[in-house]
Amino acid sequence: MTLSVRTSVRTRTRELNMSTVCLFLLAAALCLCPSAGFAKEPDKKPALDAGWELIRQQTVEAHLAFLASDALEGREAGKRGGRVAAEYIRAELKEAGIKPFFDTHFQPFEAYSPARERQVDFQVSPDSVARYKQLPAYRRLNLQNVVGCIEGERKDEYVVVGAHYDHVGVDDLLVGDRIYNGADDNAASVAALLQVARAFAANAEKPLRSIIFAFWDGEEVNYLGSEYFVENFGNTASIRAYINLDMISREGLMPILYPEFVIPEATAENTATGNQFHLLHTEPLTKAGERLQQDIRSHRLNIVPKPAVIASQSRGSDYLAFSLRDVPVLWFFTGLHPDYHTPDDETDRIDWEKLIHITKATYLSIKLLANEK
Repeated sequence: MTLSVRTSVRTRTRELNMSTVCLFLLAAALCLCPSAGFAKEPDKKPALDAGWELIRQQTVEAHLAFLASDALEGREAGKRGGRVAAEYIRAELKEAGIKPFFDTHFQPFEAYSPARERQVDFQVSPDSVARYKQLPAYRRLNLQNVVGCIEGERKDEYVVVGAHYDHVGVDDLLVGDRIYNGADDNAASVAALLQVARAFAANAEKPLRSIIFAFWDGEEVNYLGSEYFVENFGNTASIRAYINLDMISREGLMPILYPEFVIPEATAENTATGNQFHLLHTEPLTKAGERLQQDIRSHRLNIVPKPAVIASQSRGSDYLAFSLRDVPVLWFFTGLHPDYHTPDDETDRIDWEKLIHITKATYLSIKLLANEK
């Protein structure tokens, strides 16, 4: 998640070096296959479908243990740890049988900004890129989204579900723990989305609309991956909805203070405490949000949505690129906490029950929006 964060990064190396390959092999060892004989977690209600059965805490924990490990060095955009995370995600999508949306699962792109002293955010818009390339000196960042797709009956209508996999890297000036592991922000969402993608791949029945599973790069820099994807998508009217996962696994101890958000009875106590979470959406998805709340209750998930409408121009996460182009948006968010953008955002502070139940709620929301006639 980004709150006007400016991050400086070095130029990307051309190939993964040997240590990167070793890290990737470590990923394969840490990722436990959902079909590898885990004991079935008891549900309070019969399973919704085959995919529902696959959403398990053990597998989410395995994904998160690797993505938020020190080995990935904070997954900074354009650096080695970020590239290893992208390779890991690609391998998981491929193993689950989820086809790439493009020619491959990777969507590589470049972002540009003026020289460092100008303190201007990186941009991916063609006009900005063309302008910066005319300068005597400029910065370039090589990034890549990871994108898979399950084709629906209406193959040219889409529901996009996204989570950014980058974080803010390493601070060499810190004394003590220097790595910003970003467990809640946003490895937990990536782990959840990998589980949801595998769950949909396991279902024999085709969804009505195609489902795109997108893992964004460069969110912490300036929402770069999601902006590039939408800028180059073509007919955005074919995207019926965008579901955003960003910070979904902690108790939000700080109130939402963004003035752009339209929150009923907004007060300093408006936090997502305990099993609550913020179910934020743009106006067109108000009724879908109400339906999702009913589904959460009917499936007896131990989470309590706190619904609120957000303005289409409000900043805060990757939904911005979609909402600015009038794509309806739904955002799962458990709120800010004191460990946000600090080295203390570690896996031992994750609320596992909350995370797995929000993962299941995400699954329900995709089923609703991908199949609503």
